[in-house]
Amino acid sequence: MRKNKYKHITWDDISIYKGLPNRKKAILTNEFLQTFKDELISIFTEDDVKQGREPLDYANKTYYGFYDGIEVSSGFYKALKIACEKHNLTKAIYKYENNMAWYDSDMFDSDLTELMVERGIIEKGNYSELYGDDSSKDEMTAYKLVKRFKVYNVVEYKWCSNDDIDFIKKLYKDSDKELIWV
Repeated sequence: MRKNKYKHITWDDISIYKGLPNRKKAILTNEFLQTFKDELISIFTEDDVKQGREPLDYANKTYYGFYDGIEVSSGFYKALKIACEKHNLTKAIYKYENNMAWYDSDMFDSDLTELMVERGIIEKGNYSELYGDDSSKDEMTAYKLVKRFKVYNVVEYKWCSNDDIDFIKKLYKDSDKELIWV
């Protein structure tokens, strides 16, 4: 039997980042993480004011309610740079991350905020916070769209607010996709 000479490429083949190294974790003290959190709050509050918006209460935001959504933002990197300068970690952390490929840097950002949760600097919160304060699973309806081909089907799973059900029905009424409520 002949071996296939082609290999499927995965993220593991592209990425050299395998998680936050223990030597980096050790220098990310609780004091550093608290400074980083304080800088994030300051930067995003200042940005709200500059934009003419009422600042949010960032001090009480959770991982799912705020921090998960700001990773890889310019404010995130600005706060990281300031915190690193204050704790003399510019080379060890800030430059370390800046020398990574974008996909590795994204994972590093996520590991950094998850470390803040692990160490109790920020609360994890609820996954439902990703959708905003005014939505919950009880107010959402799942549906799927099926596009049929000769030998296969393509199925997309989605959800919508209960208020949008009529809109979704109209949207897909004359579509080549079959709408099925789950």
